[in-house]
Amino acid sequence: MKLLAALMTLTFAMNSFASWRSETKQVLKEYKYACQTTEVAVDSITANEYITGHITGLPTEAYEKFKVVFYVKTNRWYVHPYAYYEGQDEGYSYSNLNANGQFKVRTIKRAVPSKELAVVLVPKAYKIRSQKWTLNPILGFLGGVLKYDCSNVLVPGNGDF
Repeated sequence: MKLLAALMTLTFAMNSFASWRSETKQVLKEYKYACQTTEVAVDSITANEYITGHITGLPTEAYEKFKVVFYVKTNRWYVHPYAYYEGQDEGYSYSNLNANGQFKVRTIKRAVPSKELAVVLVPKAYKIRSQKWTLNPILGFLGGVLKYDCSNVLVPGNGDF
């Protein structure tokens, strides 16, 4: 009986896990060609205030289907500036795109300076993980946020984020 309950729980968990993944893949498939020319740019980083930037190359009707996630590298990659939780408002761990393709997120200067900032454009259905060992998928298909990105940019750390 315990085995049956464990199998049912595992099956349910896998289905809910697969839901965000299939939605994410669907959006990436829909905008496959647009993502090839989409660029993410960081316009300014103001310590303890904001990181701002914009995207180009993505059709404006797609803006509502994407969000921008920020990761900083210390000993591993962490969502910046705050860990993500379900139902969180934008501006803390991610930013939606405005009508002009611009984004903005709060930033805080930590005691441990970051080595790098990754600004990643992903479909809104993408489930944000608070930390990652690597951004790139292992062996090309296991994990990694860049497996599900439309575009990204890496910014060298300067102590401001």
